[in-house]
Amino acid sequence: MLLQLEVDEKKAAASLLRPDHHADAPAPTLTSFAAWMTASTTATAPADDKPVSFRNPWPSWYQPTPAQVWNNLQWGDRGPDPCVDLAVSHLSGLDAPANPPAENKRPSFTDITKWPDSTGAKAARLLRIVEPDFTLPKTPCKAKATWLGHAGVLVQLVPRTQTPSSRSINCIFDPIFSARSSPSKSFGPIRTYPPPCTVESLPPLDAVFISHNHYDHLDADTITSIWSHHRDTVRFFAGLGNKKWFLDCGIPADRVLDLDWWDSAQLTYPDNPSDSLRIWCTPSQHQSGRSGSEPNSTLWASWTLDYHTAGATPYRVFFAGDTGYRFHEDPAWPPPPPAGAKWDSLGPVEVVDEEEDTKYPACPAFAEIRDRLGPPHLLLLPISVGATYSYVKSLVYLPDWMSPVPWHSPGVTGANHMPAWDAVHVLKLMTGGEPAVAIGMHWGTFVPDATEVLGTLGQLEWACRKKGVEFGRDLASEGAQEGKWFLALDHGQTVCL
Repeated sequence: MLLQLEVDEKKAAASLLRPDHHADAPAPTLTSFAAWMTASTTATAPADDKPVSFRNPWPSWYQPTPAQVWNNLQWGDRGPDPCVDLAVSHLSGLDAPANPPAENKRPSFTDITKWPDSTGAKAARLLRIVEPDFTLPKTPCKAKATWLGHAGVLVQLVPRTQTPSSRSINCIFDPIFSARSSPSKSFGPIRTYPPPCTVESLPPLDAVFISHNHYDHLDADTITSIWSHHRDTVRFFAGLGNKKWFLDCGIPADRVLDLDWWDSAQLTYPDNPSDSLRIWCTPSQHQSGRSGSEPNSTLWASWTLDYHTAGATPYRVFFAGDTGYRFHEDPAWPPPPPAGAKWDSLGPVEVVDEEEDTKYPACPAFAEIRDRLGPPHLLLLPISVGATYSYVKSLVYLPDWMSPVPWHSPGVTGANHMPAWDAVHVLKLMTGGEPAVAIGMHWGTFVPDATEVLGTLGQLEWACRKKGVEFGRDLASEGAQEGKWFLALDHGQTVCL
């Protein structure tokens, strides 16, 4: 059954006032891109013309200088990483399976066959591939969330009263089921962890939300497969300027809606209008482009959903998409855990409450979303950098101490890609004193180096400890949904909320 769509025409008309993220000229090509990105952020387009490019309108969108980039690069062996040690300490005392998982249920790290103590084997034991469960829960539950790898998350919004014919409203964010996030099937970032399921095995999809058009978030094969298998129910939502791409894929215009920041729409059941989903296209701090010839010609966005059911408080979901939060100049940021830290032997940790950095301010979009729409109950937040840099580094078949391709600190790209430390801060910022659950995404999928998986797990756990947030891999324990939780799920793992 196709849900009815209603667009908030009043807000859509108001967007013609051209907010600061609309630019009055095409974004330049690669030859002048750096100069354009540092230009004024307050230009507006004529009211009778559509925007031809977009920009981040805040001082937090900071492009590091060549000297700052240089200071944040590191060549050679990185040495011991306390975050990796913290993650691996969870394996202590656990019996490893006798053999590695089947090939379709394990990552493709080259050393995984050296089971169970190689770096790849440890990563495979800590970040697994499991069979998703898309059935409606038998216990009271407002939503089910399943991580499908990278930024892909399926959120099933559960009806308050279930009947034999009832089903959830099924929303999927930035799905990618392809082996590569690239315009080519022969080169580009390749998936280390295979998808936990197929497009056809997903429950009937009602809404597909796309944050921006980079290849690891908008995948042509995945979108056309979703349309092929779910055309009776599905609609597609994206930022301004993206609609033509969907039309070129053969999707009808009435199934695609591209929205500006703060535009909204609503989905309702034709036979039960009391259950509805209010959709808000909300800001994020990033970029767009599928080639060097058209950077930032389509809008990037986050998405906020309000699920309304009769007699219940609305349930709010926030999907950050690919976004940055703040540039961090110090190569030593974030502060690491103690050397040799173990999860079960760390003493009391002093909780840090960071002051705002006035030199490199934080992106104000997250606080504005909270103030305008209310604190989310479920947050889907990125916790690692993109797939491209790791792929480029993996092309050099040399050990780190010989490689000409350096590592970079997470803070130097923090204005564009939010690392785990900032993600935990955003969870606290957006939810205040309210209980909430965050799920980490944009990690652990296109990762040629198993150390990156272990490091991200340790970084997230340490950030949670230092910021007074519960870190977890599930919500099965009693009382686990009280307070604030940040989860690192396995591929295909489902949690009830």
